Amino acid sequence: MGRELNILVVDDEQIVLDSIKKHLKKENCVVHGTLTAQDGLDRLAEIEVDIVLTDLMMPEIDGLELMKLIKARYPDMPVIMITGYATINSALQATQLGAFDYVAKPFSKTELLRVIERAADFIRKKVGAIEKQPDVSEGVTRGNAYYRNLIRTIGDQSWLYVQNDGSVTLGVERSFLHTVGGIQTVFLPSKGDSLRQGNVYFQVFSTDLRTHAVESPLSGSVVDVNERVMTNPEFLIQDPYGEGWLVKLKPSDFDKEIQQVRK
Repeated sequence: MGRELNILVVDDEQIVLDSIKKHLKKENCVVHGTLTAQDGLDRLAEIEVDIVLTDLMMPEIDGLELMKLIKARYPDMPVIMITGYATINSALQATQLGAFDYVAKPFSKTELLRVIERAADFIRKKVGAIEKQPDVSEGVTRGNAYYRNLIRTIGDQSWLYVQNDGSVTLGVERSFLHTVGGIQTVFLPSKGDSLRQGNVYFQVFSTDLRTHAVESPLSGSVVDVNERVMTNPEFLIQDPYGEGWLVKLKPSDFDKEIQQVRK
């Protein structure tokens, strides 16, 4: 599974914590377990964590609320929901709200490793995308496992990072792609086009015949377009933070507009 992963598991059943620790004991993972959401938040503040697994149904603070609290502090943290079969619909809803994925109880070691590996792959690819631009921003502090502040989450759908030359690369969040499902066609602007903040710049026609649109977080002129995504949407699905970037933009009023989208 590559380098050692620090995994935080939050579940109010000790038997679940013990099961996960047993499954991951020999998988180059360090598992930190807590029985309450508040204890989980406290551990996140104390230790470096790569991935969070949390039970969906818990007293006081449930998995969805915990995920919101985690995302507010660590927007790029992969959060995986643990759920019973009776609440799988809720788990699917959680992925639409930002959860990376879910695993249903009772789960096998293979099922658990599969979802952990997907999250680990997500981290590796995002690290790779960031390391290609090591000087994107000044004064950035290192996050738990990668430079979180270099790729900035903008709203629920978009991310961006600033290049050395002042241009901005735009892409979409994996959580948005979860809501789309299979992609049939991708529509992007052309080089030289002007974008306005808040106007649609990216559209997806899904295999279930629905259209999904994303608004541009910034205004500016398009200086490059990822043609590979239009000819092969699999780049977008497999690597949204690397090979699946969408456009590069020369922003017209970055400082003002970036403050607006942060509000």
